[in-house]
Amino acid sequence: MIPRGAEGPEAEGPEAEGPEAEGPEAEGPEAEGPEAEGPEEGAHPAEGRTQVAAAVVVADDRVLVQTRPEGRRYAGWWEFPGGKLESGEDIDACVVRECHEELDLAVEPVEHLLAEEWSYPGHEVHVTFVLCRLGEPGADAPRAVEGQALRWADVDDLANLRFLPANARLLTLLIARLGG
Repeated sequence: MIPRGAEGPEAEGPEAEGPEAEGPEAEGPEAEGPEAEGPEEGAHPAEGRTQVAAAVVVADDRVLVQTRPEGRRYAGWWEFPGGKLESGEDIDACVVRECHEELDLAVEPVEHLLAEEWSYPGHEVHVTFVLCRLGEPGADAPRAVEGQALRWADVDDLANLRFLPANARLLTLLIARLGG
């Protein structure tokens, strides 16, 4: 479990790995290219907001992070595993499914940590970050199913890897809890 602590430093800094790209202006952590231009599965019916769930998998005071795969907007930037909710799917089921599909990893949702809304031109995303633990003994070896880089990140990594801006509040929370 993540220990609770005082406020941590801002989650910005030089990139430890990844592309030498300019920072995104109004992009969120889960934008996936042209298919993310408008609401589809996972869209909140009343508001046109795409619902996304992201897994914050913690083991031994480290957090599992991955790069965005090639061919997607902001390929090479760091993110938390996750994706759009499918029709009729709840947030916890989504993180379990996404971790299985992206990482061949079984996880168990523990707690909803934070919800973040992020605007794209003509499109809004609502991301719920879910604290998860490994679902099986010995399941600490995720597999990069989509060719993404994977890393068990410690506090220093979280402060220095290049994440998209929608992750900033979560990163600050994780750094405070893990570093405290």
